[in-house]
Amino acid sequence: MAYRVLVADDEYIIRRGIIRFLRKYEEMEIVAEAEDGEVAREFIENQEIDVAFVDINMPFLNGLGFIRQLKEISPKTVVVIITGYDDFEYAREGIRLGVFEYLLKPVMEQPFDEMIQKVLGKLREDKAAKDYLEWARQTLKQNMDMLTADFLEKWLDGHYSAEEAEERIRYLGLEFPEEFLLVYVHLQYRDMAQIDGQWDDDLLYYAARNICNEIYNELQGITTLRNDSGDLIAITADCADSEEKKRKFSQVLEEILPVRALIMQRKGYGHETFPEVCRALSEEIGQLKGCSSAVQSVKDVIEKHYMEAEFSLQDAAEEMHLSPQHLSRMFHKEMGITFIDYLTRVRIRKAIGLLYQDDLKMYEIAENVGYATQHYFSNVFKKNMGVSPAEYRKSIKNTNL
Repeated sequence: MAYRVLVADDEYIIRRGIIRFLRKYEEMEIVAEAEDGEVAREFIENQEIDVAFVDINMPFLNGLGFIRQLKEISPKTVVVIITGYDDFEYAREGIRLGVFEYLLKPVMEQPFDEMIQKVLGKLREDKAAKDYLEWARQTLKQNMDMLTADFLEKWLDGHYSAEEAEERIRYLGLEFPEEFLLVYVHLQYRDMAQIDGQWDDDLLYYAARNICNEIYNELQGITTLRNDSGDLIAITADCADSEEKKRKFSQVLEEILPVRALIMQRKGYGHETFPEVCRALSEEIGQLKGCSSAVQSVKDVIEKHYMEAEFSLQDAAEEMHLSPQHLSRMFHKEMGITFIDYLTRVRIRKAIGLLYQDDLKMYEIAENVGYATQHYFSNVFKKNMGVSPAEYRKSIKNTNL
């Protein structure tokens, strides 16, 4: 990449000398020379400049006047002052204007080369910073779905106050019409073997999102996101024919993709109602989901082995003759929670049943539900139930009095 250079000096010999020195540097491209400040200004109004060599004492518009205007148009341009006036007042004004370096006339090759190395260092540093910012912008854009989904999940879990939610909605550029329509889509494979075939969850989601955008494209401000369970959520303006759009959406999804589509829609009024509306739809979808025979088999395996402390996803996968990655993805897709979280729920449910038996010690209950130590069992139980096993057992006794 070549840096674009302007040389502005009313003395022809000085201009020629600077240009001759610059031609030694392949990174420098002289794109313009000017004999006065007015000509230089006309050029910068139409062209981008990376470096400007500017004489202080030029006719019509002097160097400092030109630099003021240059900094307004292109504040990142690196400016080098050329002057025969070794004057403090000029130097002070140049500093205030952000001048990078000075050259005293007559311009000599050695000090010029020393100065140009500093200029090149500054240009390379600025370019690296610019490239990093561009990379950061692109990365942010590419990860916006992930950031949005993270915000959604935390908002639904009550992590944000109304003010914090407002701030993040603005930052993420989410659009909530005053009367919005929330479309909640869960996709289930018709044939679970498709997971290891040409389709995967990411591809299904992006295909469904594109179809959603096409069907609802006449509505303003459509926003699509993906929640932690992999479901598609679309937020758009309310419309009179929403049921017809839902029917068409479901039909197209099932014609094009190897899935059964579960779609629920509900209206909301004001974005502050979004968490409530979304939770309601999630619960309705959950009631409709059911589970495939493959996932039911995984649940049966868990029921058979939950009391084994070493039982893991790897063990279940081996018994099912599946890869751990396949099983994990399949289970989370249908159940909306991870294999480990489901196993923990089973163990806690079994532990609650055993806590009703007064003759069982706490360490015995822990061992019976797959925990190697009473301490670990108590921590997991309290994390999930809000009270320790001992406190839970005490509440049972008090209730039965």
